[in-house]
Amino acid sequence: LDMPGFGAVASNGLIVRDGGRVLVVDTAWTDDQTAQILNWIKQEINLPVALAVVTHAHQDKMGGMDALHAAGIATYANALSNQLAPQEGMVAAQHSLTFAANGWVEPATAPNFGPLKVFYPGPGHTSDNITVGIDGTDIAFGGCLIKDSK
Repeated sequence: LDMPGFGAVASNGLIVRDGGRVLVVDTAWTDDQTAQILNWIKQEINLPVALAVVTHAHQDKMGGMDALHAAGIATYANALSNQLAPQEGMVAAQHSLTFAANGWVEPATAPNFGPLKVFYPGPGHTSDNITVGIDGTDIAFGGCLIKDSK
């Protein structure tokens, strides 16, 4: 997205194929961009998107929530992200994740997450940022918690 006075700002997400379904981490900046990603998944992977988890309550991660909801995709976020979303002008996720004292997601709040391993490291880029790893791989998605120094 081109931010006035700042320039283009990149945003990354994650698409995970898990057997006969797809899991998405983070939306695009807008509903239209998120719908384009969902169309790409349909055309290229041709499997249903089972759920989406967003890593914090900023537009580059939650800006496409309405597109996910319109597509019937279950959405999850840190309970704190859902609390902050309206203040940030974002639509909250349908489900709130809670975390144990050690930072790992409480399994009861993350049903059917398959290989996604969700961790709350504490405040970093934002007070609500979470990270997502993929079990059985060396992939760890830090979202905006891990940023370029430039």
